[in-house]
Amino acid sequence: MIVTVSSYKILPERIQEFLEISSELSKESLKENGVLRFDLLQNDGDDGRFLIIEAYESESKRKSHLDTPHFVNWRRTVPEMFSQGTTTVYYKPVSPT
Repeated sequence: MIVTVSSYKILPERIQEFLEISSELSKESLKENGVLRFDLLQNDGDDGRFLIIEAYESESKRKSHLDTPHFVNWRRTVPEMFSQGTTTVYYKPVSPT
C-alpha cells in the first residue's frame, strides 16, 4: 500500500470552487480499482487550508489514477486557486501491517 498526503492553501474567493471540484475528484477516485481511501479535509479554523489523503493498493494503482479524466481535469483546474505552493508526502504503512 502507498499513502499520499497533500497540502493546499486556497485563495479565499476560490474556496467554494475548490471544494466542489475536489469533492467530485474524491467521489470519482473512490470508484477506481485499487483506490482504498480518498479523503478531502478542510482545516478547522482556516477554511482555505486543505489536505487530501489518498491510499492505494500499490504504486501502479497510484500511477494509473494520475491518468484518469477526473484527475487530469482537477490538475488542470486547481493551480490557479492556490495562494501558495503545495506539498505532497508519500508514506508506507507501518502499523497495522
